[in-house]
Amino acid sequence: MRPRRFAVLALAIVVVLVLLTVRLYDLQIVRGAYFRELAEQNRVLRLPVVAERGVILDRNRHVLVRNQPGFAVSVIPVDVPTAREADLAERLGRLVGRDPGPVRTAIQGQRLRNPFEPVRVSLKPIARETALLIAERSETYPGVRIDPESLREYVDGSLYAPIVGYIGPITEEELAARRETGYLPDDDIGRTGVERMYERYLRGTYGAREIERDAAQREIKTLALVPPRAGGNVVLTLDDRLQKLLAAELERGVVADQFSQAVGIAMDPQNGEILAMVSTPSYDNNLFVRGITAGELQGLLGDDRHPLVNKAIGEIYPPGSTFKVVTGVAALSEGVATRNTVVNVDRNFIEVGPYKYFDWRAHGPLDFIGGFANSSDIYFYTLAGGHPVTGQRGVGPEAIGRYGRMLGFGAPTGIDLPGEAAGIMPDPVWKEELFDEPWTVGNTYQEAIGQGYVAVTPLQLLNAYAAIANGGTLYRPHVLREVLDDRGTATVTKQPEVIRKLDVTPENLQLLREASRRVVTIGHAAMPNARLPIAGKTGTAEFGPAQGKDSAGRNLLGFHNWFVSFVPKADDNAPTAQIAMVIFTFNSSKNLCELCLNPAIGISQRVYEAYLGAETATP
Repeated sequence: MRPRRFAVLALAIVVVLVLLTVRLYDLQIVRGAYFRELAEQNRVLRLPVVAERGVILDRNRHVLVRNQPGFAVSVIPVDVPTAREADLAERLGRLVGRDPGPVRTAIQGQRLRNPFEPVRVSLKPIARETALLIAERSETYPGVRIDPESLREYVDGSLYAPIVGYIGPITEEELAARRETGYLPDDDIGRTGVERMYERYLRGTYGAREIERDAAQREIKTLALVPPRAGGNVVLTLDDRLQKLLAAELERGVVADQFSQAVGIAMDPQNGEILAMVSTPSYDNNLFVRGITAGELQGLLGDDRHPLVNKAIGEIYPPGSTFKVVTGVAALSEGVATRNTVVNVDRNFIEVGPYKYFDWRAHGPLDFIGGFANSSDIYFYTLAGGHPVTGQRGVGPEAIGRYGRMLGFGAPTGIDLPGEAAGIMPDPVWKEELFDEPWTVGNTYQEAIGQGYVAVTPLQLLNAYAAIANGGTLYRPHVLREVLDDRGTATVTKQPEVIRKLDVTPENLQLLREASRRVVTIGHAAMPNARLPIAGKTGTAEFGPAQGKDSAGRNLLGFHNWFVSFVPKADDNAPTAQIAMVIFTFNSSKNLCELCLNPAIGISQRVYEAYLGAETATP
């Protein structure tokens, strides 16, 4: 029996050897290349190298947004004793601004996946002082690694926040949509403003670093390095000097209790470039980069002044008498009015049936320029809906709506900033569809003076006047001027974009410019000792109940004031203006009257004269 047993054992050994030989042949010969590749992949790892985000500059290359050196905090789980894990998570949480729970969860998750690979626990870059504190106390922070990275800094925080916006962590949905273009889970992405609109230019191109690892998956050395390419530097059309002049004047008015909130926009009427845009109150966009707290965010969201909204483009308001330019354009273009059309405003109201429609005073006989310069409501009631006593014909709401849309009302301007509102440019069809009610002559009268259903953004109003100031071209406003590479060479240059040419004769446009200049010269928009040929139009608009207080404790007065203006090169009504501006102040008038103090007028004069100086001053 023993020889048989030995034979069986020998056969088993032979079979095992044959199987091992076959398996070895398969591993070494048949599939050798495949397993060599896997081994190489375990030994060599390709890691991304983050690219620097481009900076943002004003038109004179003044830095508005830059990158400050910061540091990322990571943990290598294998180097953290399990017993010290909770203590480390608590200590790191305090330093990186996170709760200890998520920090510990990140460490534990990486311990299960690959304890030799670091896991990032800081959501935002930490300051140099904090990084040094961790690095100098390695015994207190075992397994913690500090790596350099950039911290986005907004130089003048709230001054530019409504325009430049801020960056934030990429969401899972965004990552899924952008993964193929090189985005990674830890990336930040433009969330609002210029940061969002021009993400494609600001974001750089990742580099790569190939490293060699040992059997324990620890890094041994760098085998190859492909350097990253920094993002483009975005140059805006804004002028930092004008932005600060405008912001200082608006802030002074708020402090003096002349108004509670305000918007100021300046643009070049000849090409649509935005030179300044201030929306106050604003917010500090650095909060979102450094990590905004729940309390801070709730404070911003609960503020009834809407500091997170760029009110220059994102909210709509009744334009008041500034809208008379639309009624005037419609009446002139349709032949209902000429320079010499006279309306006798012999009392301060007109009656249509049981209703009275008021003017701020009895002006007497007014021609077109006098009606516009004195901002007579009855004059423009007549141009719009006709006069019930004299029988003078009005142009009608359909024409006003048509010319209003031609001037850009009722639709976004298309500015290269997110969150723009469309406004409301009503007409009889609009009212019938929305309210299932017929249009009335009262609706026409209210529309004629920028009340009732009409609502505009400050930018829409400015752009309409800019088109009149430049001779009839409606440009698309824009804040991008150019994009520069790391050598300062322009790779993208923004060209002016024409929305449309106004279907208005040069003679009528000149008449409107002349009437706008007369607003100032007759003292309706009083500018004592004015050194520039400023032209423009005032407006006071009722928008709500005049009672209560806002989030800042300021009185709600129920009225807004406007002054929209432009400055030609000479006092000759020519279409040569190089700057136009709108100032819009909230809760700044206690009574609905054109003689009430309009702080927007004085602000406009001071800003123009400080910015332009004596270069274009009149002799």
